[in-house]
Amino acid sequence: MAAAISLWGGAAVTALDWSVYDRWLRGRAVLPDTPALVVVVRDPASEARFGAGAWDRAVIARVVVALGRAGAAVVGLDVPLGQPSAPGRGGASSDALLAQAAQTVDVVSVLVSGVPPTSSVAPLPPDAKIGHTVADPDADGVVRAVPPWVQSGERSVPAFGLALVAALTGTPATQIRVPVDSHGRALVDFAGGAVPAGVRVVSFLDVWTLMEQFHADPLPTLVGDKAVLVLAEPARAALRTPVGEMSPMAIQTHFARGLLAGSRLREASPLVTAATALGLAALAAWLLLSARWWTALVGVALIASGYALALQVALVKAGLALPIVTPLAAIALASLGALVTRHVVSGARIRRLEDANAQAREALMRHESAVEDLEEDLEAARSAVARSTGAERDLGRAADALREQLAEARRQEEATRERLESLERELSGLRAADPRAGASTDAEQDALRRACEEAGILTRDAAVLAVFHDLERAARSSLPILITGEPGTGKELFARAAHRLSARAARPFVAVNMAAVPAELFEGELFGHVKGAFTGAVTDRRGYFEQADGGTIFLDEIGELRADQQSKLLRVLQEKVFHKVGAARPTRVDVRVVAASNRDLERGVAEGWFREDLWFRLKGLVLWLPPLRARPDDVPLLASQITVDAAVELGRPGVALSEDAMAALRSHAWPGNVRELQNCLRQAVALAAGPLLKREDLRLPAPERRGVVEAAAETGDAAVLASLRRHGFDMQATARELGWDRSTVTQRLKGLGFRALVEAGGDRARAALDLAGDPQLARAVELKLREYHEHLLRSVAGFDTAEAAVAASRRRFKNLLRRLTSPA
Repeated sequence: MAAAISLWGGAAVTALDWSVYDRWLRGRAVLPDTPALVVVVRDPASEARFGAGAWDRAVIARVVVALGRAGAAVVGLDVPLGQPSAPGRGGASSDALLAQAAQTVDVVSVLVSGVPPTSSVAPLPPDAKIGHTVADPDADGVVRAVPPWVQSGERSVPAFGLALVAALTGTPATQIRVPVDSHGRALVDFAGGAVPAGVRVVSFLDVWTLMEQFHADPLPTLVGDKAVLVLAEPARAALRTPVGEMSPMAIQTHFARGLLAGSRLREASPLVTAATALGLAALAAWLLLSARWWTALVGVALIASGYALALQVALVKAGLALPIVTPLAAIALASLGALVTRHVVSGARIRRLEDANAQAREALMRHESAVEDLEEDLEAARSAVARSTGAERDLGRAADALREQLAEARRQEEATRERLESLERELSGLRAADPRAGASTDAEQDALRRACEEAGILTRDAAVLAVFHDLERAARSSLPILITGEPGTGKELFARAAHRLSARAARPFVAVNMAAVPAELFEGELFGHVKGAFTGAVTDRRGYFEQADGGTIFLDEIGELRADQQSKLLRVLQEKVFHKVGAARPTRVDVRVVAASNRDLERGVAEGWFREDLWFRLKGLVLWLPPLRARPDDVPLLASQITVDAAVELGRPGVALSEDAMAALRSHAWPGNVRELQNCLRQAVALAAGPLLKREDLRLPAPERRGVVEAAAETGDAAVLASLRRHGFDMQATARELGWDRSTVTQRLKGLGFRALVEAGGDRARAALDLAGDPQLARAVELKLREYHEHLLRSVAGFDTAEAAVAASRRRFKNLLRRLTSPA
């Protein structure tokens, strides 16, 4: 039996569009037994008895007669009755016996086994029951369907499985309804795998043995009222199916079993396929265009998963084989198109906001200029009121009108300012920050920066680069190094860099946190102990100094040592010799000492809590690392790298910082230095909803209001101009930083503007660019200069003499003339 079954088996080869159908067939539960079909197969034991080639048809005739007498309803043969037998295998007499046996029972014969119906075949009687075994593979070479009918000459021949079922049920084959696909083929239900589900398979030799031994009862029980398919021909070329390699007759057996079991598989129509693909694509595109990106991606994944589940449900419940490639390809293309559209729309939105931002900035400049002019006119009116008594009432009304205009202009300015700030916040929240902004252009500094990066230190700060430069030169010597600075400034990174740049780089680097070493274990931890030195010392132990022999030992937080511990450490640093706990002989080591502390050790020497001789022994080279608040240019560089690392660690690649968030990071004081920055960004990456981190995602405390510039004396033109440039020539923000009122800043800018106009020969564009220092700010400054210049011309237009105009200008523009004649 095992040998017989092996003729049906083989390796499965599937195509993508049929993968769900194929998996369903392989994993489908076996149906209850179908007692209507028995298959008699040719196995190795039968071949040993009757030969390996074609058998004598007289043998097959005896079996057919025995099956008929046992009550078989119909017998199917893979032997073509219309073809002569092979030479030496019985000849015409055997053919006649088989034809005579076929008259004792209803027999369905194969048309020509393995030969296309267009081949020349011997003529058959018109009433002969025959069936074809044609099975056309799909594009991937796998057979999943068979044609129910083929044309042979002028006769339509049913599939062998269909003819067998028609003979068994007594229903004409033309009246058995078989669902077909667009190519006119019927899907085959390969349930059960190699052996059809519910079909009884027996050996040809077993049937022969029952005949020879005259076992009357078993054979009728086996084949009575059943369709018996006798496969007596030698094995032919196998075809690939979803469940393995099979002969054409085996495929027809599956087809017949499916018809008897009521299986009605069918393929979805092109209209259903197109409608399904269009609907799924539209839903995916709608999700990606209307929802947040991560919600949309989850939704698209759920749509694809739901469709994959629907494929199996359709097969089980309705026998419908839905396509998989077309709908999933439509989902993928629609998703890609939606993502591209979303990106294009976002870019257009950013450009619109930038245009609106530029327009709002120009409007703000105009409103500021109008306010300034009105303030000056009001001041002039007040002065005129004070000087004139006759026109006091008229001037008072004019002053009231000017006050109203000034209030309205201030309201417009404030509204424009709020609009500008809103646009700038929205723009900075949409644009990703560039960590490379402000990069050095000095070749020597760039070389130092690259060397720092190779050592794992990210910085652009000149002070830190200078420290690294000193470290790089001192690392090649055996000079002790002491690194000071606040916690979190990277002292251990510099210690490791000193080791890596030294000749000891191939030897060990041992880092010891001196504050974490218990006082009672100090000697044992640093110097080690020998076996039996104390209870529990069952083996020798090497201390930190011995572990670092030939390399570098990093003594972190050395300022936390007690006085007795300092004296023990001092001897090791002086002599390079120490005694292990319990050892009689000294141990000599060769180590490079790099120490670090966040405390002021020199002050400790003065106050008596740190030994002076230890201090001198440690301070071969003293390096001070500035805190993060003193090097704001390092914040974008560190923040970008920390964000990338945190995103990869938390499984959220693609997360970046917005310009708004980067500005908030730069303005924060960071008392905890890099550690605090790292914790802040890791939390933001973990909790942020979108891929772009915004200011609110950082959850930083509200910034304290900045005070006046460091020194009150720093109010020269250079300081005022630098503050104006920092704030984009926003008069109100500049006044807040300098601690002045806005009118003072306005007067200073007017003086600077008039001098720039004189130096530029009246060329406003050139003067504006000289003042702005940045082409992006030049347009706004040019608007201010035009307003100032036109206001000046209007102010002096009514005077008869130049002296009167100069006197009026001095009163209105205060120190204008001094600025025009004094050096810069």
